[in-house]
Amino acid sequence: MAEVEFSNKMKLFVFLTITLGLFLGCGNGLAADSLKKAIDVEVSGQKAAKASQKKIEKLDDESRKMLEEYRLLTQQLERTTLANEDLQTKLDQQAVEIERISQELEEIDHMRSDIDPLMSQMLETLGKLIARDTPFLAEERLIRQNSLEEAFEEKRGDISERYRQLLEAYQIEADYGRNIEAYQAQLDQQDGNQKMVDFLRLGRVALFYQTLDGKQGGVWDNQQRTWLRLESGDMAELTRAIRIARKQLPPDLMALPLVIPEEDK
Repeated sequence: MAEVEFSNKMKLFVFLTITLGLFLGCGNGLAADSLKKAIDVEVSGQKAAKASQKKIEKLDDESRKMLEEYRLLTQQLERTTLANEDLQTKLDQQAVEIERISQELEEIDHMRSDIDPLMSQMLETLGKLIARDTPFLAEERLIRQNSLEEAFEEKRGDISERYRQLLEAYQIEADYGRNIEAYQAQLDQQDGNQKMVDFLRLGRVALFYQTLDGKQGGVWDNQQRTWLRLESGDMAELTRAIRIARKQLPPDLMALPLVIPEEDK
């Protein structure tokens, strides 16, 4: 029985083999085409998958690049925003400063309109002071006065510089009243001629002159606007006072005659 069953199985295997061979032999062309198509589809699929993978990788690279650019742009935007805020703060501060300066300039313009007449009055007063004062350093003081008058008339320099020069002239005049001085200059004589003499100025209290030989001298009478002749006995003391003023002798009391104005007597 076993042999019969095995024989039948062999027959069936042979039959299936022959049948498959016939089938394959008969459908060889159709199977080849199907197989080729299947292979082409598989190859195309693999190519498409590779292309898709490359596109995905490319998109990933571009995405990372775009993300990096986005981060950089975001940082630049933050820095620019902070810089703009700082600049705006400075602009606001400058606007406040400009407004303050504008107000000060307006005040200066108003002050200038008041200062100009005041300075003109001060200059006029200075001229009257020099004209009415004792005639010491007459040429030097007259030159200073004329220079100031020309500067004001021609508006030479800005107003602050003219004001400084005017105050400086007043300061010099004020200093004359706090010191003594001996100097040589020409003395106008009654006959119209001039003579070189020594002058002695005691502040603004008195003005003396003495000839270079020490034999004659005088004291200025500001009320009479003339020179009064000194006695010959006063010459030695006047010579000593001139030497003290020139620091050729130590400071000491000076016994000199003074002209006292009538209102002070």
